[in-house]
Amino acid sequence: MLERRLEGLWRDLQGKKPHLQHFLSEIRLDGIRGFNNLRVVFDYPVSVIAGGNTTGKSTVLFAAACAYKVPGAGVRDYVPSTLFPDYRPKFGEREDVRQAVTIEFNYLTLDGPLSMRWRRGKGWNRSFLGRKNASQPERQLYLRTLSNLSNPSEVRSVLNMSRLKSQPEETPLTAAQIEFAHQMLPFRYSEVVDLSDGKKNLLFASQEGGAAYSELHMAAGERAILRLSQEITQLNGALILIDEVEAGLHPWVQQLLMLHLQQLALRNDLQIIVTSHSPVVLDSVPLNGKIFLDRDDVSGEVVVRPAYRDLIQNALYGRSNEALKLLCEDEIAEGVLEGVFDYLLPQERIRWETVQIGRDTGANEFPMHARSLAKFGQLQDIIFILDGDQRGGEIENKIKNAAGPGVNISILFLPGRESPESWMWDKLKNIRPNVLIDQLGIERSVLTNTMSQLDAIYDSASDTPSEIAKNKFRSLSEELRRDVTEVSRIVARFEADNRESDIQPLVNDLRGILRQWRG
Repeated sequence: MLERRLEGLWRDLQGKKPHLQHFLSEIRLDGIRGFNNLRVVFDYPVSVIAGGNTTGKSTVLFAAACAYKVPGAGVRDYVPSTLFPDYRPKFGEREDVRQAVTIEFNYLTLDGPLSMRWRRGKGWNRSFLGRKNASQPERQLYLRTLSNLSNPSEVRSVLNMSRLKSQPEETPLTAAQIEFAHQMLPFRYSEVVDLSDGKKNLLFASQEGGAAYSELHMAAGERAILRLSQEITQLNGALILIDEVEAGLHPWVQQLLMLHLQQLALRNDLQIIVTSHSPVVLDSVPLNGKIFLDRDDVSGEVVVRPAYRDLIQNALYGRSNEALKLLCEDEIAEGVLEGVFDYLLPQERIRWETVQIGRDTGANEFPMHARSLAKFGQLQDIIFILDGDQRGGEIENKIKNAAGPGVNISILFLPGRESPESWMWDKLKNIRPNVLIDQLGIERSVLTNTMSQLDAIYDSASDTPSEIAKNKFRSLSEELRRDVTEVSRIVARFEADNRESDIQPLVNDLRGILRQWRG
């Protein structure tokens, strides 16, 4: 149920994006904290920035905080000189090395695209890339790290409020603010009050028919949710920036929080950017809402990796399970593997839920995945499946080299030495057994005629043989009124049961891996 609500929100928010007043669409960072011309693109109104430690998630978040002129903010608030300070002591020789820095922003506005650049030489200055009479877009902004109230100086500062000779000012949270918290926390409040004195403030909560206590006695998750409830539910059209959004929150509450943040973004025209290490948070946004940062092992530079499909994401970001994981190139390869497992799993008495197949990465990205998985100690759990036309090519060695010396890595190939579509076409063209015809739901003569017509149509095509085979197979699948994965699965399942088929080496390799994995 929650997943369906999220998917509906994804569609609505994507449709809302063109109507937002000032949408931050891109940040380019150069010369700061190991960033060399790094481009981070925001394509969905609620973005999650993920990555290992030291990959620059917080740096991107703080850079985003410099994108707008914030109404009511001081001249030193939300500017690079404050958010990216240098250590410059009056005495001593130790100080930060000063270098040229560029932070560039692209916006999508109702009046068209806009760009702005902060640049540091001797000092910070901003420009609008040659646009005359341009000004920095104005927008409300919220920047917060959801840390525990555990820093000694922070606790001491709040405790000093109890020694005031005058009573602190009391501001009750509104019904809407408290309701935001009620949707995620397991109890209900009769009242939540903000006690404040100058810049110091403290929340005080009263539960219905229960205890009354300050946030000094709140669990970290309760405090985080109440703080968010207080500070963002009344904002409209704002940019919300939250570092480590999952801090102190149970996985179920993390998912609820991301649901309600997206609902709030839709209702109040918000753009939200959060950083996270949590796979639950990552799962709560669509693929174009995920931004993966990584630090290249060779250059040391921070790079943006393509958004990983679930299998890679789960391996890198803490989603451990006992499934056998395979990574292939596309939906055709996925169908072939599903067909083989349809044949193997009942024989080995293994359930389908214990096999995961990831795809849509492309063979050229396999070395990058191997390097990242090796860094996180997850490489031993992944089997790489390459198309048959990659056999004997360079990509196998690139994957092994990326994994590092002495690392045992499993690489298998689909049958044949041509593309999977060509292999499938050949099997269907030379089809004999009626049982396969029955499974495809087409008469033999109709199948033969359709394939002959497609051969004639594509005979003079100037594309590569691989592209021609792919297009012919897709056209045939449409004639069969099935998707390409389903047709591939049917053919591979039948071939796996044929002892004379050239798919048998793959069948035997996967059988051995299944038995080893089970043991």
